[in-house]
Amino acid sequence: MAVNDIAESSGNCHQEEVVIKNASIEHDITVTFMDLLDDDRFEIFFGVDDNLGKNANIQDDIMGDNENVNEGLGEDEEVHEDNEEVHEYNDEVHEDNEDVNEEGDSDFEGGDNCIDDVEVDMRDFRMNIDLDVENINNQSNEADEEIEQEVLNNEILDSGSDSDVNESTVRKNMLREKDSETWMVKTLVDEHKCLQSRSIKHCTSSFLCKQLMEQIEENPTIPTKAVQDQFQRKLEVEVSRMKAFRAKTKALTQLHGDYNSQYGILRDYVCELWNTNPGTTVKIEVEPSTDPSSNTRRFKRIYVCLGSLKQGFKKIGRDLLGLDGAFMKGPFPGQILTAVGIDPNNGIYPLSYAIVEAENLSSWTWFLNCLGDDLELDANSNFTFISDRQKGIIPALAKVFPCAEHRYCLRHIHENMKHHFRGKAYKDMLWKLATSTTVSDFEILMDELKRFNSEAQLWLSKIPPKHWSRSHFSSMAHSDVLLNNMCEVMNAKILDGRDKPIITVLEFIREYLMRRIVNVLRVIDRSDGLLTPTATKMFESIKKEATKYTVQWNGEEHYQVSGPKGEQCLVDLNRKICVCRRWEITGMPCKHAVAAIWNKANSGKQIGIPENFVDPIYRLERWKEVYNFKVYPINGRSLWPKSLVPTIITPPTHHKPVGRPKKVRKKSAFELDDAIRGGRLSKKGTTVTCVKCKKKGHNSRTCKGQEQV
Repeated sequence: MAVNDIAESSGNCHQEEVVIKNASIEHDITVTFMDLLDDDRFEIFFGVDDNLGKNANIQDDIMGDNENVNEGLGEDEEVHEDNEEVHEYNDEVHEDNEDVNEEGDSDFEGGDNCIDDVEVDMRDFRMNIDLDVENINNQSNEADEEIEQEVLNNEILDSGSDSDVNESTVRKNMLREKDSETWMVKTLVDEHKCLQSRSIKHCTSSFLCKQLMEQIEENPTIPTKAVQDQFQRKLEVEVSRMKAFRAKTKALTQLHGDYNSQYGILRDYVCELWNTNPGTTVKIEVEPSTDPSSNTRRFKRIYVCLGSLKQGFKKIGRDLLGLDGAFMKGPFPGQILTAVGIDPNNGIYPLSYAIVEAENLSSWTWFLNCLGDDLELDANSNFTFISDRQKGIIPALAKVFPCAEHRYCLRHIHENMKHHFRGKAYKDMLWKLATSTTVSDFEILMDELKRFNSEAQLWLSKIPPKHWSRSHFSSMAHSDVLLNNMCEVMNAKILDGRDKPIITVLEFIREYLMRRIVNVLRVIDRSDGLLTPTATKMFESIKKEATKYTVQWNGEEHYQVSGPKGEQCLVDLNRKICVCRRWEITGMPCKHAVAAIWNKANSGKQIGIPENFVDPIYRLERWKEVYNFKVYPINGRSLWPKSLVPTIITPPTHHKPVGRPKKVRKKSAFELDDAIRGGRLSKKGTTVTCVKCKKKGHNSRTCKGQEQV
């Protein structure tokens, strides 16, 4: 459309009026702007089509005096001359506009026929456009019909108006020029007479997703109901719960990535890990393909051991690892297997992790083989592992490391024991047996359990004590742990990442490990002394107990230590052993040894402080050496190197089960029964006694004189 002369607007006017006068038309076309000059996101151009220039010409100078113009309208000869001049001028302006459109510039500079940067706030943009032009001859009527047909043929804008009348009017009078991105508004009316509707078809989940992205980044766990209420208050439109759910799902997908597509770039992620974290081990196993010529391989497992964690674990000097698995919660279920050690401060030290299809003999065997390669362990290694008795892990350890010491988590033993023998008395006896440090004490406690309940003693004796009692532990691990708490802590830390896509899960774990090292270094900077903070507290407690014992020296390195309740032990300071075996198992002098050290120091021997007898694995310097190895960050996805492997990894097969996906671990019946409900313990599993007939198996309400059950 050609743009004719337009009156210049006053600089600070709140309401502007633009008047376009046609020499052959007896009334004006008026456009009113209300508060539309504060936004630079929309440009409006006004004009009369060239087709009108053949019969209806516009006056050259509309900035002149309106009265003089009106007087000039009465003189036919002057009007005719003015029309010819304006017609020539319109042709020139039309050529200029085409040049500008070809250049792609939306700001017309240097022309007297446009207003630059007219700003319109589209949030309050409401239109009702009307073209009321009366021509004075038959040629003008034909031109109007051509204009109307051209408007209808152009690309129209659906304004979302509230009534059919307004919508049809807008569709006729607001259009985009052919081969151009410029929209032309002819008439603007800022008043509505139609009823407001809260159902807007353009308020889609994709639109809401864009509005939600920033908030999802800050709070990914925001409830769907909160998203729905927030949009209805902010936008004043009706948003259903499912539309809010779809918007949240799309936002999470954009934030964390797509579950399917991340398998295709998994090898690129591995290459980036290798480049940024030297010494890292990553192994991917895929399902065997039935078609060798196919360029796709189905994902099965992935194993990751960061190079810095591998070196740090070797610096600890404690041959102990906890093994455990946690389930994934995304659309492709699986298990996250973890191997976690204990650092010099008795804190967790994660070593490696893997995502496998399930916890079974095959997956655990593969994971242990990968772990053995990283730690350079052979089949005859005397390493120590602690785990629960999940299916697959016991035979896998016996197969890969037949000479290794395998401890069972005592908590899981107690959970299994509760199926047959419940009560605090059984739990206390089990813990006494597990914490006994000598074989003689263990046998005495087993006899006591046999007298209490022979069936419980028989059930417990089926589990070899070398797996769960300190009295049968070796001294290689320098730890007396009975619970696999280090893996439980690790699983709790990565809980929020277990429902994410595969690369996002792996990154969630790596970022946690990177942050954890930084947090430990802050504690190290505040620590002083010979031992780590936790080791210092433990040893101070031991020294406090040692004050209750008396020592007899034989003149060499042997000491007889006596204490309360007739307790008496022999200590050899040269060999660093005590018959109670606590020093041997933990690597930290027991209360008997501390008493002997004090006695030797009082005899004039230069032996130093008792902390010198503590194993170096508890030293502060060793702790610093372990955490000198850092986990390094990686680049963004666009900067990852491309893998040279020709095949593409596809997601694993999965049959979606019926019902809503489970996000919370299923608790055992005993966990639910032990919970206090309403201030009272559950009576499930107990046998009731009728208060009427004094018989068991029923209560007074159902009593019918039954015989005793």
